[in-house]
Amino acid sequence: MSYIQVEILGKLRGLKFNQGALMTFKDKTDLSNEQGTLMYALFWAGLKACAHAKEVELTRTEDDKEIPVTFEDVCDAVDLLSVEVQTSVWECFRESVVYQTKLKPLIEDAEKKNQPVTDQPIEQIALSLQAG
Repeated sequence: MSYIQVEILGKLRGLKFNQGALMTFKDKTDLSNEQGTLMYALFWAGLKACAHAKEVELTRTEDDKEIPVTFEDVCDAVDLLSVEVQTSVWECFRESVVYQTKLKPLIEDAEKKNQPVTDQPIEQIALSLQAG
């Protein structure tokens, strides 16, 4: 599964986890604070990738007008979501083909080398995506 729908920013929205999402995820994850930024980056990446795949703009309604959704909007909205919703999105990402083929092997390799996983994933993902 690489797609999930969740109620966020006032409506039911799709999140898609493909290679584009992985690159956006990498760009929005703060390497000095991975644990504090991963969930925000994941939602932003999934929402942006879904909008791109559907060739639509990612917008929200304010004062009866459609305006572009910002990263800050997504961060604020994620903070309002239940742990169950956040977990279901994380699990969807972990079941995606892009996670299974790009990220999981890097994590498993780090574990075999007894390296902390946080020492590797984001930068190595970027390198592996650029190479392949």
